[in-house]
Parts: sequence; C-alpha cells; structure tokens
Amino acid sequence: MMKQSAIYARQSVDKKESLSIEGQIELCQQKAPNAVIYKDKGYSGKNTERPDFQKLIADIKADKIDKVVVYKIDRISRNIVDFYGLWEIMEKHNCEIISHSEPIDTTSTYGRGMMGILAIFAQMERENIQKRVKDNYYYRTAQTGSWAGGPAPYGFKNGRNEQGKPTLIPIEEEMEAVMSAFALYYGADTCTLGEVARWLNENGYKPHKREVFDSVTVSKILQNPIYVKADKTLYSYFKTRKINFLNDEANWNGSTSAHIIGKKVGNSNIRKYTTLKEQSIYLTNFAGVIESVIYINVQERLARNEQFARANAGGVLEELSGKLKCSCCGYAIKSYSKSTNGRPYLDCYGNRSLHICSEKYNKINFYDLQKVIGNEIQKQLDDLENLRHKKELESAEIEKQIIQIKADIDKLIELSLHSDLTAEALASAIEKKQTELNQLELKLQMNKTSASMTKVYFSSNVNIRNEFKNGIVYEDLHPDQKKEVVKLMIDKINLTADIENLEIEWNI
Repeated sequence: MMKQSAIYARQSVDKKESLSIEGQIELCQQKAPNAVIYKDKGYSGKNTERPDFQKLIADIKADKIDKVVVYKIDRISRNIVDFYGLWEIMEKHNCEIISHSEPIDTTSTYGRGMMGILAIFAQMERENIQKRVKDNYYYRTAQTGSWAGGPAPYGFKNGRNEQGKPTLIPIEEEMEAVMSAFALYYGADTCTLGEVARWLNENGYKPHKREVFDSVTVSKILQNPIYVKADKTLYSYFKTRKINFLNDEANWNGSTSAHIIGKKVGNSNIRKYTTLKEQSIYLTNFAGVIESVIYINVQERLARNEQFARANAGGVLEELSGKLKCSCCGYAIKSYSKSTNGRPYLDCYGNRSLHICSEKYNKINFYDLQKVIGNEIQKQLDDLENLRHKKELESAEIEKQIIQIKADIDKLIELSLHSDLTAEALASAIEKKQTELNQLELKLQMNKTSASMTKVYFSSNVNIRNEFKNGIVYEDLHPDQKKEVVKLMIDKINLTADIENLEIEWNI
C-alpha cells in the first residue's frame, strides 16, 4: 500500500490573533504540497476526542500515513502526555512528524533529539498525573484543612469544628509542654534533647504511649509543623525541602498550622530525608502556636548538632564550635589537637580528612581569633537599631538575585527548544537554578523577619535576657552565655589563613 503525507489543522474558536485552519493548511503545504488534509474546527486541544484527529490515528495505525505535518505541536494536543501517546503510535508505524513553526522534524537527528526531550517531560507529567490521582484524597482534605485521620499528635485530641469537619483540639496542659520544649531547646544552646525530656518529666508532663519523655519523643515534637504558624516564611522553608504543596502560597498567612502527609513520615525522622519529594503538606483548620522563625531555627539546630557531633569529635572550639568554615573548600574547621598550653590547633575537614583542600590553619592563634570575632560581635551589639536598615539593603540585593535567577530559568526553558544539549542536562540545570531560587526566597523571608525579631530573641533567652536589658558586654559574659549570643547572631564564619580577612555571615 502506498503511504501518503498528512496535514492536521485545528482551531477551537475564531480569534483575530489566531491563525485560521486555512492559514495553517497553507503553511503546512509548503512542506507537504500533496498531503491529505485532516481538520477539526471548534474543538479544544485539551482532549483528543475530535473526529478528524481520530480518523488520522486510525489511518496511521492502518499504515496509510508516513508523515504528519502540523503548524504547531499544540494543534495536536495541549497535553504533552496525549501528544507523546500519538508519537508512540506513529513511531510504531514508521510515521514521522514535522512542525512548521518549531524545531521538531523526526526525519532529522536534531528533531528526534527534541522528541527525546519531550519524552522526558511526558514521563514527568505521567508521574505527576499518577501522583495527583494518588493524592486526590489529600487535595480534597486540603480544601477544608481537615485532620487527615489517625491518632492526634501530642498536644491535641481528635474532634470536629463548627462546620463538622475533622480537626484537632488543643489540650492546654500538653500544649504547655510543647511550647516549653521549643523554648528550652531554642532558647538555650547548651540544652540537649535529653535535658528537655528530663525537664518535662520533672515537671509532671506525660507523653502519649510512653511512661516518660525521652530524646526521641522530644525530637518528634520539635520536628512537627502541626504546632507552627504556617506563614510565608514557613512556606519558603519547606520549598527548599522540595515538598509538594497542597495549598496555594497566598493562603500561607499564619492563621493556621500545617501538616505533613505521605509515606513514612510520622514514624520516621523527617531530618533523615535529603528532600521531602515523597511528602505533601497542607494547611490545617486550626491555629499554630509556635513562630515559624523559631521552628526553622530549631530544625537547623537539630541538623547542626547532629552534623557537628560527628564533625567535631575530638576537638573543642568553645563558643565558636560549629560556626567556623574553610573559605577555600567550605568544609568545617575543627580542632584535632591542642598545644601544651591548651590552645586548639585548627584544620579544615576538607584538608585533613578528604584531602581536597590545601588551606592551612595550624598557625592561627585560636585565642586571637576569638578576640577578633568578639570585637565584631560587640560592634553589632552596640548598633542593633542599625541592623534593620542593613537587612533592608540585603533584602533588596537578594530580590535582584531572585529576578536574575528567574530570568535564567526562563532562558533555560527557551533553550530547550533550540539547543542540542541533552534533555537530562537541561533538566538538571533548571533544577539547580530552581534550588538556588528556593534558597534565596527562604533567605529573603528570614531576612525580613530576623531584624525585627532580634530584640525578641535576646529578651526571651533565659541565659542572657538580664544582660541584654543592661547592655551586653560580650567579653564579660561567661562561656555558656557567649554560646547563646554567637548562636543567635552568627550563621557561619568563613575563615582564611589570615584572620583579619575572615567573613562573618550574620543571622541578624
């Protein structure tokens, strides 16, 4: 049987700015002058139930067509899964496809490469569809914020709200324990999970299903956003964890808490996940009690303590422990040994353990380093009111970076249609940029709240609030108090072999 070329044209409605079916056919005939015409007028591209389109598929399956020409790929379908489904049929029956307006021509190597890119995106969309079907119950739940079922977590009991929807009702005494756990772990850098548990036990609080609190039960409470005010800052934080959001960002206004759902979460340590791609989060129908900034800092401290417990084994850097980073390789600077007078010798993990860094820190006098950093801290303490202005300037710069990264992402998406780069490379580049964007957006949110929260941090910290009222003199503080100040004020210290060139990244 002699095969023919085909032209397919579609137009949903007549619009001045859209190309008519006749215009589409005329342009396509430049590539296939004697083609048989298939056309559907008045049909949307959202589904494939169109008379001539179905006839075209039948003729392809009957091996009557060897090539299909379209004005644009979206004339076939606006759904990438539907389009790629047609291509799989065409490929099976040795039928090519050519787009008049796009670089898609499967008779060429480049055009087949473009189909490879579309194949990856089609697979991604298939997976998204499967996930949406699987999570359909969760999406319905997210519309009302109803409790998604199961036993109530510590601090709550199951109940129904005024609309009759499942909800969680706070238990006053247990919520006191929750707020105390956050306050103790966040407010005192020296307070461990075990010490929080002991305090709760000594003050008569009882956990669910266990006789007493321990570090595991406390950790689960501290990781659970069900207690937290779900505002834009919390949204930005979970965006960096790549979680699936079931509510629009606009709804994250702090009036409710948030609940994580999905496999394994609930009985597992959330911090063990590199990302939360397998989990979803939705806004509840009841209020949170913990500030989002406090929750985020607690998560960072939990992770940091876990990392530095391993990284700083065998070395003690007093109040600077966990804050020093090598400006060359970015890894932690630790103390591996001490001199005869007790002064720590410094080295970076990248040099000593990984052998990827050549920077040396053994000649730095640790006590001189403490003094330099202490002087910088005092300058900030003496000028806390000016920090708000600094944060505003920093926020403006971050916003510029966000605009640039969004433009870079748009360029990469455009490049996917006109480049011979592999789909995997383009997808990886886009994901990397998106990760940068998420981190910057979180930093911007934290930046906007941290300056105004500075006084709250200091005045609520049980170890230094009295000193704060009278004006903190850093050098007069005892070591535990210095740890509190460093924790609150400093994110990290990028160190070079010359301590005069160190760079401090401030939290406030």
